[in-house]
Amino acid sequence: MSRLSILCLVSFLITTSKADPFSNLEPVGTATLRVIFWALYDSTLFTPDGNYQGVEPGLTLQIDYRRKISRKDLINRTRDEWEKMDLYQQDSEQWINLLAEIWPDVQKGDQLAVQVTDSLGSNFYLNGEPAGTIQDSQFTHDFLAIFLSEKSSYPRLRNRLVGQSD
Repeated sequence: MSRLSILCLVSFLITTSKADPFSNLEPVGTATLRVIFWALYDSTLFTPDGNYQGVEPGLTLQIDYRRKISRKDLINRTRDEWEKMDLYQQDSEQWINLLAEIWPDVQKGDQLAVQVTDSLGSNFYLNGEPAGTIQDSQFTHDFLAIFLSEKSSYPRLRNRLVGQSD
């Protein structure tokens, strides 16, 4: 193989591996989570057709952080929300441990996203780069319920994300 062919192949592989996993998605809704006076994050929900119909392959929740938040606080908040929604179950601590391996301390300007896989697992991205995967459809449903369930602690945020009026 000539040097030019190898260079083209390497260039193609690099370009393909860094392809935007959200490029074929349409936004459903956006919302900002505010607590008292502080905006914590902006969030956007995407689906392949721009319509929310529940958890389905391609559904992506993107969160753009406006404040520094520790991994510990993110994990504790996830656990608290599952407990409030009566979703905390036997597998929850195993999932919490996996999230602790995937999630960093987020800084102002960081972006975390979760995208539903074809098998209804969860691919996580940090600033557009793969961060980890949890291939358990129950985890995916329970995690996204924090943001998308009618039992969400933030019903206005949920309604905006799924494209409904307040």
